Amino acid sequence: METDLRAVIENNLAASDANSLFTSDWLDKVTRRRAKDYGNQPARSVASLIPYMDFADSYEVLLRHRKEFSDDLQTVLQNVAPKLQKVTEIRNRVAHSRPMEIDDLPFMIDLAKELCEASAFPWNALRVTMSKLEEHPAHVLGLTIELQSDPDRAPQHNLPVPDFDETGFFGRQKELARIKRVLKGPYPVVSILGDGGIGKTSIALKAAYELLDDPEQPFDAFVWVTAKATALTAHEIERISGAIEDSLGLFARAATELGGPGSAENPVAEVLAYLESFRILLILDNLETVLDQRLRNFLLDLPIGSKVIITSRIGLGIENPINLEPISNDDSVRLIRALARTRSVTSLMRLNQEKIRDLATGMGGHPAYIRWFVAGVQAGRRPEEMLSNNELLLDFCMSNVYDYLNENARFVLRCMQALPGPRNQAELAFLNNFLAHDIQATLLELITTNFVQMQNRELAQSFETTYQLSDFGRQYLDKRHPITMADRGRFVSRNRKLLDLGTSLRAASRATPYDPETLDIRGPGDFNVARLLREAFRALTKGSVDEALRSCKEAQVLAPLYHEAWRVEAHVQTARGDFSSALSAYERAHELASSSPTLNYFFGRFMLDEGANPSAGLELLQKAANTEAAHPVVFTNIAWAHLQIESFEDAVSAASHALSLRPHHQEGAEAVSIGMRAAFYGARRHLENLEYEASAEMVETMVAVTEETSVELFFGEPADRILQMIELATSLMRRLDDDFLIRKLKDLVPRLREQLRRVDVDLLERRLGTIVRLVTDKFYGFISERNKTYFFHLSDMTNEYEWDYLDEGTSVGFFPDDMEPKGPHARQLRWLG
Repeated sequence: METDLRAVIENNLAASDANSLFTSDWLDKVTRRRAKDYGNQPARSVASLIPYMDFADSYEVLLRHRKEFSDDLQTVLQNVAPKLQKVTEIRNRVAHSRPMEIDDLPFMIDLAKELCEASAFPWNALRVTMSKLEEHPAHVLGLTIELQSDPDRAPQHNLPVPDFDETGFFGRQKELARIKRVLKGPYPVVSILGDGGIGKTSIALKAAYELLDDPEQPFDAFVWVTAKATALTAHEIERISGAIEDSLGLFARAATELGGPGSAENPVAEVLAYLESFRILLILDNLETVLDQRLRNFLLDLPIGSKVIITSRIGLGIENPINLEPISNDDSVRLIRALARTRSVTSLMRLNQEKIRDLATGMGGHPAYIRWFVAGVQAGRRPEEMLSNNELLLDFCMSNVYDYLNENARFVLRCMQALPGPRNQAELAFLNNFLAHDIQATLLELITTNFVQMQNRELAQSFETTYQLSDFGRQYLDKRHPITMADRGRFVSRNRKLLDLGTSLRAASRATPYDPETLDIRGPGDFNVARLLREAFRALTKGSVDEALRSCKEAQVLAPLYHEAWRVEAHVQTARGDFSSALSAYERAHELASSSPTLNYFFGRFMLDEGANPSAGLELLQKAANTEAAHPVVFTNIAWAHLQIESFEDAVSAASHALSLRPHHQEGAEAVSIGMRAAFYGARRHLENLEYEASAEMVETMVAVTEETSVELFFGEPADRILQMIELATSLMRRLDDDFLIRKLKDLVPRLREQLRRVDVDLLERRLGTIVRLVTDKFYGFISERNKTYFFHLSDMTNEYEWDYLDEGTSVGFFPDDMEPKGPHARQLRWLG
């Protein structure tokens, strides 16, 4: 194209004056280029400058003087104009030995064919070239490319021509952008990790070449050293002659590239000295073949300003890692098409899109697999044969990595072979009988070798990290290290135990969800952690708090995002009386599962009972009740919270709702007690505030609750609260002058008495009194009731733990015993507040 453009200029514009033909900038540029060949000898004519014009120069000159050409020629120039920028970019990549993009070659071929068909322009040299390429493609191998170019102002480098240059680089733009961004940042070491053949070397080279032309890049030089020891062909894995064998060889090669023969005594120190004196980007390729402590120490000693890129199948743990995943299926299809076209593999070029997509899917997005596949087909092998027998490729990509693994890592790989599919840390710890620390260290090793891939799995309110074999890893292991029947049986047996445990845990969760020892199971991944938490409860029952906390901590390491691991710790901390640690554990659990009904219930109970914050407890309990199948116990505790903040009407309402849900006897009795207590407290407060009508409404509310509730639930405190309400209603009637309210109360009081009679006729003999004296050190006291004094002892209380609630002025209920020889005695005493 350049030859033809120059020919048109020479044939039509050579007689022009150079100053009129060129702008001053163009003239300076071509004069400088000519000076490289002729020194300062002045150009005698425009014709002597034309050979030093590049494509863009030539085209721009023609465009400036287009009015001097025919209409047809002007039309051709205008049609090419939209493509000028891209042609110039491609041409400059060739001139400066930069990597090609994937559509560079097809774009230029298509454009060349289009131009050759434009008869108005004399594309003579282009037509000859295209004809030779069609007749004899190998013709290009004998060409010497001589393109005019200005000096490359990029830093010095020894970057090799990338293996993707025949098709051009494509895809992975996010990863490429991240690599360049990190290299401009503060981190000294960047590692590009992935399976063999995934494209680590290609993207490292692409990033380096793009940085070369970036005016904001900070480096003085780019140095490339590779430890690649083998090359994959269509038929075998070839050993590379003279390949670097260890890290000392790697540093010796780097020292030679940086400054000369290098120091045989201490190449590491020599390389570090260069990196300290200059800002150097050192790229160490295929590092997994030479990993040792010397290399790690070198990376830890890097001076500020210089950076290192590592490509490796194995991570070091001290770098900023960028893990390469397989390319997408669409990009795989594009790569197959591009390789087939550039290599003229006719059998692949003829396949339809659906068949190509099937082939791409079978190769799993591995660029090396795709290149190896196309090369094999090009060499005469059948496509289906290449796909079905890929052992050579697997050995090339994975064997070095497997040899590097320790026995724990190989054990976990056998587990993953026997039990395919994603599993979290806790499951793998149980299946392999590892502690949390052991499984974490092993998984980290496997991830850095890319045998195992890590993914996030969504759960109901959170997510968990899972691990499974990569496709290449599984293929390699199944073909080179198949699992034995004994190993398979052992892992299957452990998995069955885990599933049986999960079945019992889920059954308990459905039966008694609000029992503190019942665990919220999100899925199979929680089974092993739930087992540890069960052990924590057992240890707590035996009084071993430290052992219980150790089980909780192990669970938290295995499943840090599982809220139950923290909720159980909160339960244990509460039992030991460490309410501050319990609160911290509850808060952590709540961060992880803020919408869990059971967690909100237990946290709310804690805030009511030990957290001394009933308002916060009420808010949590109300969140627990915000489900379609809310449990009666939740509403009972909501009633308790309302009672504590003296919202008595709301307490009665919540208790009534709990009773409407048909709770078990104990839960129902608790709801009745809270509801009766709240109704009486509310009526008393209204009475004290002279709100007689509101007080009468609370009496009516209590009557409604008693008549709608089973009589079996009124034994104990509820009966005494009815007695209190009868006494309050009687007092209220004496104060009223409203006939309507008096008639209402006269109807309600007998109905309350009838409820007591239905529960137990003896309850009508109960009395209400006030403590007038309490002798705490001798555990006795005296009660005043209707100007009569009754003695009582601690042993007379229905619940001895209520003794601590007693004080002078406290209201109590009791059975009077007037037949006691020593004087009136109170029996079955109950605290009423």
